[in-house]
Amino acid sequence: MEELDIRDLLSYFFSKSVQFLAIVAFVVTLGCLYSVFLQQPKYTSKTSIILTGFSNNETSTITQSDLTVNSKLVSTYQEIVKSRRVLNQVIENLKLEYDVSSLAKMISVDSVKDTEIIEISVTDLDARKAYLIANEVAEVFGTEAKELYNLSNVSILDSAEIEDFPSNYNITKQVIIYIGVGVIIAFFLLFVFYYFDTTIKSVSDVERRLGLTILGSVPDYSKKKKGAKK
Repeated sequence: MEELDIRDLLSYFFSKSVQFLAIVAFVVTLGCLYSVFLQQPKYTSKTSIILTGFSNNETSTITQSDLTVNSKLVSTYQEIVKSRRVLNQVIENLKLEYDVSSLAKMISVDSVKDTEIIEISVTDLDARKAYLIANEVAEVFGTEAKELYNLSNVSILDSAEIEDFPSNYNITKQVIIYIGVGVIIAFFLLFVFYYFDTTIKSVSDVERRLGLTILGSVPDYSKKKKGAKK
């Protein structure tokens, strides 16, 4: 492989700035057209549950023992939310057409750091369906957790709501991504054109390609005459 002249390469890129910008603009345009006409909007509804004190306590106050048990149950409860036991019940209650694996992919469960709060998010093409599933999952989970552990320490903190705006649309973020992709593609294409361009453009090209020393060159007087007339 021939050694690349960095100065020559930068000069080539600078001379092709119009083509560079055209490629970036083309990629951004394609990306925006995809977002507007092809990308399907998805809606995400969120509900949160909190682990509280246990109903079998003699007092109504939450003890340190309750908090310790709750903190240990958070990770376990996160797995129970997406278990077949819970999701099968949700599918049956709402008469959904999804199977368990498909429904599980629509649901994400996260715990709020250093708290006993669990957030359940459901994403679907239908905003109302996402809202119904999120609330139903929280309800069924609370019932199943009570049966499994014989504890009433699950309460709904915030119920899900119907979202009006898609969760997978972020115009600013998407345009920035399209610009980045366009820049990468433009650099790659121009570099390929530069590397495989075998035309001789300067005296240095002759010396480099032929390995010969240039003793003299003939100026292009036609360009000088045109400049003088102007």
